[in-house]
Order: sequence, then C-alpha cells, then structure tokens
Amino acid sequence: MKIMVINPNSSQHMTHHLDEVLQQIKDADTQLTVCCPEGGPMAIESAYDEAMCLSGLLPLVKKAETEGYDAVILACFSDPGLEQAREIVNILVCGIQEIAVHVAAMMGAKFSILTLNAERVPSKQKDIYRYKLERGLASVRPIGLSVAQSDEDPDLARARIKAVAKTCAEEDGAEVVVLGCAGMAGYAEEVTRELGLVVIDPSSVALKVTEALVKTGIKPSKRGLYAYPPSFIREGKV
Repeated sequence: MKIMVINPNSSQHMTHHLDEVLQQIKDADTQLTVCCPEGGPMAIESAYDEAMCLSGLLPLVKKAETEGYDAVILACFSDPGLEQAREIVNILVCGIQEIAVHVAAMMGAKFSILTLNAERVPSKQKDIYRYKLERGLASVRPIGLSVAQSDEDPDLARARIKAVAKTCAEEDGAEVVVLGCAGMAGYAEEVTRELGLVVIDPSSVALKVTEALVKTGIKPSKRGLYAYPPSFIREGKV
C-alpha cells in the first residue's frame, strides 16, 4: 500500500523527524512518503495558522490521489483541512488528532491531552466536545513550548512532557495521556516506561490505524458529509 503523510506546516526539520520515526514502524509492504508544503506557516499554533496552511496542504492531498496513494495522513494535532480534504478525494484521509483521542478513550476511563501552549487549551476542549468524548476527558494541560521547541530540543520536550503527564495522572486522574503535537513523535515509549501511563503518540498510532483501514478497504462515505463539492462536479475535477 502507499500512504502519504503530510506535515501541514512548512518545517523541513519536523518533516524529517516524522519521517525517521514513522519509517521505523511502518509495515514492510507500506510505501511511505512524508512531505510538507513548500509555503505556508513554519508552525501551526493558532486557527489563523490552520487556515493559512490549506492552500499548500489541499493540493498535496489531491496529488496523492492522482499518484495512486491509498491514504493520506494529516500530521498536525489540529487536523487542519481534514473535512475539506475528505471532500475533494475518494481515498482514505485520516487526522492524527481524531484517531488519537478516539483510541485514548478506548484505553482507559480518563485521558488527558498535552498541548503546547495555554492559548490552545480551549481549542482542544472544543474538539473533544465535537467528537462527543467529553466524559472521558480528564484535562488538557500545556507543556509551555512552541512547536519548534518541541521538535528541535528533545531533552527539554521530554522533561516537560514527563512533568506535565505526571500532573495529569496525580491531580486529574488521567490513565491515558495523548501527546498533542506531531513534533512530540517518538517520545511516548520513554514516558510510558517511566510513569506507568498509557501514552499515545498520535502520528505513530494514526499510521498503524490507517494501515489497518486500508487493508479493510474502509474510507469516508461520499453520500453526505464528505460528498464532492458542487464546484468540483461542475468543473469536471472529479
């Protein structure tokens, strides 16, 4: 199978980091391409950044379908462009946040999300309500780092993740912790080992779930929510 992982920001460093982590865990028969748009924001840390990345992101999704990919994974914990991407192609499109929080809700009674900065806490809470998973949410706590810092300073990121995850367990009752940024890829195993929590790396979990969905032939329905846009049909883009 062929899977394209798109880092929606334009950071080559983060894209390379994701590639290194995911190539190690992919199935042997998976052809994995990890890429990012050439333009757009270097980090996605706000709703504005999410909107600004779409002009580079959506053409890559369409390119994946044209080039015969079986699935696309959007590797940003905000899942920017997920609904729009599902409208314009007839292949599987997955978002790392959507997959990670649903898996987290299955793995324990309460889960917490580690986000980067305090300003993003309300956004993550809103997303959980949208997914109807609010009864399982113990907390959303920031680790106090930027996207760039979480990717470029592994030692600092690990220290912050461990400290905040411990607080989530001891003060909020979390049994599962979700790492709320693609830049945290590769940190879950160490935190799990040291704290005894279930820690979900959203990019890694999303890859394995996506591989399973491709093998079972499941993809978004085109009958309603993810139907092709009327403009696509009129312009013959389908």
